[in-house]
Amino acid sequence: MSFRLVVRPQVDDDLQIIEEWYEEQRPGLGHEFLREVRETIDRLLANPLIYRSRYRRRQVRWAYTRRFPYRVIFRVTDDTVIVYTIIHEARRDRLWKQRLE
Repeated sequence: MSFRLVVRPQVDDDLQIIEEWYEEQRPGLGHEFLREVRETIDRLLANPLIYRSRYRRRQVRWAYTRRFPYRVIFRVTDDTVIVYTIIHEARRDRLWKQRLE
């Protein structure tokens, strides 16, 4: 089964802020971060159901990037994967839960 990807508009803002921060740390690192996020999303699109449901009531799942300490927060509905946010793994859950509503 092939899944369709929907990325919420806030995700672009998240990625821009994170990319700019990494670029300030070391030129080129922000681009590496974006590439890693794309690879993570490609990996989860191949089979999003292998990522366990973290909050059953909301059917939220997440995938970790391999190199950077970030989570891709998403839901699977029918044949669609909806990405809600990219968030640092140390951030509190309530920050991304607000985006699900």
